[in-house]
Amino acid sequence: MHKPLDLMLTSLGGDGETAIRMAAMCHADRGDFRVIVPDTAASAATLLALAAESIVMSDTSALGPVDPQVFLPARDGFFPAKDILKIVDDLDQRTKENPHAFELYSALLADIDAVLYQTAKAAIGRTGELVPEVLRLRRPPPEDEMIKDITKNLQSSPMHSATIGHARASDLGLPAIYMRPQSTEWDMLWRLHAHSVYHLGPSPRSNLIEGRRVSFTFG
Repeated sequence: MHKPLDLMLTSLGGDGETAIRMAAMCHADRGDFRVIVPDTAASAATLLALAAESIVMSDTSALGPVDPQVFLPARDGFFPAKDILKIVDDLDQRTKENPHAFELYSALLADIDAVLYQTAKAAIGRTGELVPEVLRLRRPPPEDEMIKDITKNLQSSPMHSATIGHARASDLGLPAIYMRPQSTEWDMLWRLHAHSVYHLGPSPRSNLIEGRRVSFTFG
């Protein structure tokens, strides 16, 4: 008999391809897959949570939009791919309306070239494939119409840092299970979360495994 799996997930995100591999691994030879979100599980972490049969949340829990970010070498940082497309498309339209301002507008695009634009466009397209792919890992998977709605809603937020609480998650069709902060079960889960943060730090490079008889870390 396949045993259920609980995953306590706190992450600001990462690589979407890694998230879907982790989601498939969590479902392999397992019963119900449950994700517990004590704090923030954003971006690629939200993508991983979409594979779960249930997402346990409370008042401190937050998911986020599933929108890719692209690295800008000139600024040495990551920026939302959809913002890059919006900037280029907006300036392209302005140039068509006022060709004499071409040099001014082109200077505003000094950090963005054709390769970066296509990379951002491809990243958005791939994310649109990853969300349905990970949703179909659930047992049973959502209906096709719901998959389309969830995919659209998780990519429509104007800000990469926007938060999705338990009520909004339920409205989007996600299998969110709300636990009151005062409940005994949530208190136990929060203590486990606090235990991991205390020992590993807020952004750990290691992992904490909590067993019936022993707790241990690995990295």
